[in-house]
Amino acid sequence: MDSRCCATSEFLSEWESDVSDAKPKSTIRRLLESGPTDPLLLDKLTLLEQLQAAHAKNDHKTMLDIGRKLTANEKKIEAAKENRRATMARAVAEAKAVSDPDQRTKELLAAFAFCVKSACAAMEEGQDIDTFNFGIDQLCALSDALRAMSPDRFDALAQFLDSPDIYVRAFAAVWFKDKMPERVLPILKEIYKTEGIGSPVGTQVMTAIFELEQIKPKQRDGGGQPTRPDSKS
Repeated sequence: MDSRCCATSEFLSEWESDVSDAKPKSTIRRLLESGPTDPLLLDKLTLLEQLQAAHAKNDHKTMLDIGRKLTANEKKIEAAKENRRATMARAVAEAKAVSDPDQRTKELLAAFAFCVKSACAAMEEGQDIDTFNFGIDQLCALSDALRAMSPDRFDALAQFLDSPDIYVRAFAAVWFKDKMPERVLPILKEIYKTEGIGSPVGTQVMTAIFELEQIKPKQRDGGGQPTRPDSKS
């Protein structure tokens, strides 16, 4: 992971060693403010900084008050995560419920793009791995729904290979790595130039590149089993 993503998950657990009067802005805060971050997470950092200051003054009353605020903040963070997952699930369910095949295809595609953006936002803003993985599950459900239509509409997802949104484009390329390897490999490599392991799509893209360059030749030689194009890495 890059330093920005690490800040959200690792640095908060080390706040006591990093927040000090000698630093107008802690390393944690500078990293969090350098990119997309959940406002609730910044609120949590502010409370932790205030708690550190109160602890230094041995101000137990203030520490208790901040402790209550931290508890409330944590509940809000968890509620926001649950709401994001529920919103994705609702988008998928509503798209699958459309009766007209052509309109259902459009809604499934829209839900796919929405779930990609929501899952990636969960990682960017708060390193919410559970919600990210939940989003991947929704993408699998959407692609399965497209395949289940008659005729099969899975190939409609290929339009996202030209999406201006790099995350949507990345997931589309990953989804088509087995079906269109020659087309998607250059796309994956181009994306990986800017979206490394720390990016929400970095690991997905890296894994797909590895499979196309290493595993696929073995399969062509009869030495491996094909993988599902929309499997989680």
